[in-house]
Amino acid sequence: MALDKIFTPLQIGPVEVPNRVCRTAHGTGLAKPHITDAFIAFHAARAKGGCGLTILEAASVHPSSCLEMALHVDDLVDGYKALTAATRPYGMKVFQQLWHGGNLYPSAVGGPPWAVSTVAGFGGVVGEPMREDQIRELIDAFVQSAIKARDGGLDGVEIHAGHGYLFHQFLSRYYNTRTDRWGGDLDGRMLFLMETARAVRAAVGGQIAIGVRLSSSEAPGGVSEADNRYVLEALQRENLIDYINVSKGDYFRMDTMVGTMHNAVGYELSSAKQVMEIATVPRIVAGRFRTLEEAEQSLRDGDADLISMVRAHIADPELVNKSRAGKIDQVRPCVACNQGCIGGSVREGMIGCLVNPAAARELALSEDMLEAATAPAKVLVVGGGPGGMEAARVFALQGHKVVLAEASPGLGGAIAIARRAPKLHTLGDIAYWLEQEVYRLGVDVRLSTYMDADDVRAEGADLVVIATGSQPRLDGFQLDDPGEPTRGTDLPHVHSSTDALSGDLKNFGKSALVYDSVGHYESIAVCEHLMAQGLSVTLLTPHPAMTAYVNNTFRTEPALERLYRLGDFEALTRHRLIEIRKDSAIVRPAQAGSNKNRNVAADTVILVSQNEPSRSLYDELRDEMECYLIGDARSPRDVQAAIGEGHRAARKMLV
Repeated sequence: MALDKIFTPLQIGPVEVPNRVCRTAHGTGLAKPHITDAFIAFHAARAKGGCGLTILEAASVHPSSCLEMALHVDDLVDGYKALTAATRPYGMKVFQQLWHGGNLYPSAVGGPPWAVSTVAGFGGVVGEPMREDQIRELIDAFVQSAIKARDGGLDGVEIHAGHGYLFHQFLSRYYNTRTDRWGGDLDGRMLFLMETARAVRAAVGGQIAIGVRLSSSEAPGGVSEADNRYVLEALQRENLIDYINVSKGDYFRMDTMVGTMHNAVGYELSSAKQVMEIATVPRIVAGRFRTLEEAEQSLRDGDADLISMVRAHIADPELVNKSRAGKIDQVRPCVACNQGCIGGSVREGMIGCLVNPAAARELALSEDMLEAATAPAKVLVVGGGPGGMEAARVFALQGHKVVLAEASPGLGGAIAIARRAPKLHTLGDIAYWLEQEVYRLGVDVRLSTYMDADDVRAEGADLVVIATGSQPRLDGFQLDDPGEPTRGTDLPHVHSSTDALSGDLKNFGKSALVYDSVGHYESIAVCEHLMAQGLSVTLLTPHPAMTAYVNNTFRTEPALERLYRLGDFEALTRHRLIEIRKDSAIVRPAQAGSNKNRNVAADTVILVSQNEPSRSLYDELRDEMECYLIGDARSPRDVQAAIGEGHRAARKMLV
C-alpha cells in the first residue's frame, strides 16, 4: 500500500503537525515528578524516528489527586524547554495532557482525593465531594498548568475528560449525584469541563493548540457515546477546542483502554466513530494500530485525521522513518502483550518493552550508540530462541562474525510453541522479525545443529553465548510444600505445557486439570487450548489469584470471559495438587488438612511449573573461554528477560 495520506501535514489550531502519526499520552515512570534526562531521551528518540505529534503523559494539575508527573509540584518550564530543544530539530510537535484523577488516585498531601461525590471509585476509594471554591481552585490549576506548557515551549495541551478520571466522573450519571449546578442533567454534569475549557481558551487560546480527550464507558449506565457527542457539540459550538481525541473505556473495563493480543486492530473505532462523526475539528483515534499501512487505511476510510501508535513506537522508535524509506520489514513489531509497557509500570515503576530492551533506557541502550568493532571477533551463539537471536543480531550490527547454532530444524525456541496457543499468535511476530534480521545481517545460521562442549571448542570462537533454554519439570515439586511432591506425576497422561501446545498429543480425553505454580499467562494459554477442543478444565494454583503475575485487568479477566464462554471451567486458587490418579486428581486448599481432600476429574493433567535450566554446556565451558549464559538457560523466566539478556550480552553489559 502506498503511504500517501499519512505523510500529509495537518493544521491543529495554530500548530501544523508534519504527518498523521501521533503518540497519545501514556505513562513512562520517567518524570517523577520533574522532567528527567531519561524522559527527554525517550521522547527525543521517537521524534528522531519521525513521529508527527506526541502528547506527553498525564500530568497532575493539583495535589488533591496525584500522578508521578505533577505540574503543581515542579515548575516544569525549564524541563519543557530542555525537552523541546531535544525534539524540535526533528519537527515533532509536543502537547501536554492535563489531568486530575478524582477518586481514582490518592491525594499527595493526605486525606481523601477530591471527587465529584461520595460514590466510591472503581478502586474502592471514597473521595471528598468538592465545594464550589475547590472547583474554582481546580479550574485555575488547569489554567496555570496550560500556561506552564505554553511558557515551556510546548505546542498544545489536552484536557483529559475520559477514562474514568475527574471530568469523566462529573459526566457520569452514577458518579455525579450532585444537586447543585454542577450536577443534574448532562448540561449540569458537563459544566465543570465547559468552564475549564473556557478558562484555558481565554488564557492560551490562539497561542497553542487545545484539545479534549473523551471516552465512553462499558459500565452499565456509564458515560455513553451519545453523552460524548453532546459534549463535543457544546465544545465546538463555543470554539473551545482545536482537536478531539476519542478513545474507549475506563477502569470498569481497562482492557478496552489499552488493548492487548485479543483485541483487533482498530477495535476502538466502533465506539469512537459514533462521537467523531459530528466533529468539525481534527480527530485522533487509538486502537492497537501497529503498522503505518494499518494507519493509512484508517485515514483513507475517513475514520480519523491522526492515528495514535503508542506501543508501536515503544517497540520501535524508528517506525515512521523505516516505513517511509520502504524498510517496512525492518520495523520491530509490537506484539501487543502489555508485559513491558503497562506491566513494567506496575512491576518496576517505569515502562519497558518485551521486544525492545532500549525502551525507556535510551541513555544506556539506544542502538544509535552501537559502534563498529575495531577488531571484529568470531562469536558463537548456541540456541536460536529469542534471546539467542537478539544476541546474534546485536553482535552482527557491531560488525562481528556471528555463528548461530540451533539444535532444532527451525528458529524461535519456546515462542515457536507458545504462538500456537489461542490469542498468542502475535507473539510469533517478534520471532519472525528476529529471524529475518539475523539473515539480513549475514549471521551464519546453522539449523539442526546440536553442539556439545567439544563442538564449541572446535568452532574456535572468541566469545560464546549459551542460550539453550530450559526443560519442563514433571517431578511434582510444589512451591508451598517442597517436602511433599505430588504423587503420580509419572503416569502416562501427565504432560507439560509444551507437550500440550506442540500438537503432538491427540487424545486428551474429556477433562483436564492444569496445575500452575508459575503464575504467568502460560496456564491460560493451555486452558484455552484444551477447552477449544471441547474439554472441561480445572485450573489449580497455589497462588492467591489465578495467573498472579499477570496484569489481571488487561489479560486475565478477558481470558476468563473467553474460558467461561467456551464451556465447563473452574479455577481453584490457594490449592495443592496432592495426587494424580488414572482419571482424576486429589486436591485440597493449601491451608486445610486431608479432611478437605477433593476429587477432580482429569483424563489429562498438565503441569505448568518452574522449568529446569539447560545450562550444562555453560557449566562445562565457563572456565575455559569468554562465555555468557542468557535467557531460560540462566533462569527460566519469559521472552522479555531472554531478549533483554541477549541484547546486553552482545554489548557486554550483562550482569
